[in-house]
Amino acid sequence: MKWTLNTYQVGQKWSLSTLIEMCVKTGYPYIEFLQDFGQPHGLEWDTPKRKYLEMKKKLDAAGLQFGSLTSCQTFHAPEASARAESVKRVKRVIDRAKEVGCDHVRVLGDRLPANEAERVPVVDNIAACFEELGEYAGPDVAVSLEVHGSFTDPYYAMMVVQKVELPNVGLVFNGQWPVGKPWKYVLPVGTPSIRPFFEMIYPYLTSVHLHEMEKPEVLGYYQEFFALLVENGYQGYVANEAAYIGPDPEKVLRMYTAMFQTMISG
Repeated sequence: MKWTLNTYQVGQKWSLSTLIEMCVKTGYPYIEFLQDFGQPHGLEWDTPKRKYLEMKKKLDAAGLQFGSLTSCQTFHAPEASARAESVKRVKRVIDRAKEVGCDHVRVLGDRLPANEAERVPVVDNIAACFEELGEYAGPDVAVSLEVHGSFTDPYYAMMVVQKVELPNVGLVFNGQWPVGKPWKYVLPVGTPSIRPFFEMIYPYLTSVHLHEMEKPEVLGYYQEFFALLVENGYQGYVANEAAYIGPDPEKVLRMYTAMFQTMISG
């Protein structure tokens, strides 16, 4: 598995030099660069190629790698022109990913209408965008839908990837467990195992985002999930999307690295 630091929140204000230093100190070989959030690293959809190549040189010098270019472009807009603009921007991100040897681009769905009867056409539009992006990316770059927003309900995330059915279009599981939730796909409260959920999403899984996995109410789910990842030989990304913004991020990030190593050691 590829242990990764997602720059959301914990790295929201870090310069590139601080980000690199912290990843080296705390044991994160990969960095997932969040885009469209105004982060100081400066890698956006419209950042020039030369800036990406400069970033790659700095990562190479530190022994680090790109874990993902993580775009916040969405495809739920009713206007075809708005969706086309988002597709154009993500294609630019895919181009930059190929140029720096990054094999993963994450994008969002993101919101479905409140009226369930109106959701299927929006899902169809989103799937069409992912199909176009997957075909554009080709075999060297995975384009993944994060299980986020309305797609936190895995029922709708699965609709998208099953409609597209391209080998390089997958899912990023966002660490939101479908247990006792008011969703279309749900496991009952007190479920003895999350295996049915794992087996449903695993064929499409490209990355996992972790959120406060130390909390007692979710720790058991994470333990079983990691055991299943190990059992299945998962080689994709596992990204710490740490919400910590306190005074000692180095200590906290080290703790999560230790927890990750414990989880995968069996």
